[in-house]
Amino acid sequence: MRIGLAENGYPIKRNILNKVPGYKYIVLRKNNNLFHTLSTLKNLIFRRKLNFEGKYFFYQRPKIDVLHLYNDINYSSQKWVASFETLVPRFPETKNDHQKTTPSHQINKKTEKAFKKISDDNCLGIISISQASANIQLELLKNYSHFEKAVKSKLTIIHPSQNIINRNNEEIYQNTETLQLIFIGTQFHLKGGVEMIEVLKNLKEKYQFRLTIVSSFKTDHYVTKVTEKEANETKQLLKKEDWIDIFENIPNEQVLELIKKSHIGLLPTWSDTYGFSVLEMQAAGVPVITTDIRALPEINNTDCGWLINLPQNHLKQALYFTEEQKENLKITLKNQLGNILKNIFENPEQLFEKSKKSVQRIEEMHNPTIVAEKLKEIYKRA
Repeated sequence: MRIGLAENGYPIKRNILNKVPGYKYIVLRKNNNLFHTLSTLKNLIFRRKLNFEGKYFFYQRPKIDVLHLYNDINYSSQKWVASFETLVPRFPETKNDHQKTTPSHQINKKTEKAFKKISDDNCLGIISISQASANIQLELLKNYSHFEKAVKSKLTIIHPSQNIINRNNEEIYQNTETLQLIFIGTQFHLKGGVEMIEVLKNLKEKYQFRLTIVSSFKTDHYVTKVTEKEANETKQLLKKEDWIDIFENIPNEQVLELIKKSHIGLLPTWSDTYGFSVLEMQAAGVPVITTDIRALPEINNTDCGWLINLPQNHLKQALYFTEEQKENLKITLKNQLGNILKNIFENPEQLFEKSKKSVQRIEEMHNPTIVAEKLKEIYKRA
């Protein structure tokens, strides 16, 4: 079977590309998408960009059996399936609905038409990568009740697959005199990096540890609203700390090698659709401290790691929409992270048990063979 992909970025590689052995995956050209071409023409002629986010339409029919999109809706007659990390359709009219203290949606024809496309026979299914995202999808669907039954029947949850990363965890956790901590996150501020550093600085005089940071320190205009200048200033200050090692823009293979040398993972994030780095750390037997927003409590728990409980709405989105909420979030995050780390530093014997449980969780919940079978069942509907 030939599976067509509209792109091959990291989320697609993580969730779709080559996940079913024996199937051929073909990355299609961008100009196969009518909406992309219209946007390009409008920009060239009128110097105005057309927002085609979330839309796909093939006017050059590709030689594939199934089109597998990510966060997008197909408007052609091609048989298709869509995986998503938050919801589909992912339009400007829908993508921020859950990003409110009390989620809400304004009904519109564009979204209604997209649900009609999901309901049509050539849509084989929509795949949420977490229960949290499925819940956001169902919340949106409530506003379009006439499509509710059809769309619900096509909704499946398939968590990403993850291979085990081999290392000798028993040997690693025999030596905990200086604990090796690792933080992985492109957007340092968004992922709770600033709060993490404040906590660690307060603990540095009493406990022995080193921190590895893997980050490109990208700006975040959406949640923390940090500027490029502020992000760069943070990076330069951290480079002066002799207990911190910083790695920027390194290949995933090198990231995995750094994970293998670590005792504890850190992802005290404000906002995250999933947390792929958590899977990689757990797969190596590195227990992780995360917040409990979105999909994170589905992939992390107190048996295999530690959870920071953040103030959140009923769709598990952290509350950071007012200055008061942001301050409350920061205080909550730092207090709980500090208490968790103190407990770890004073009771390092717990690490090996959580390490074993981390690997066990990956084996049971992210088995590549089981994920392949689930995807194959959907593709077979073609």
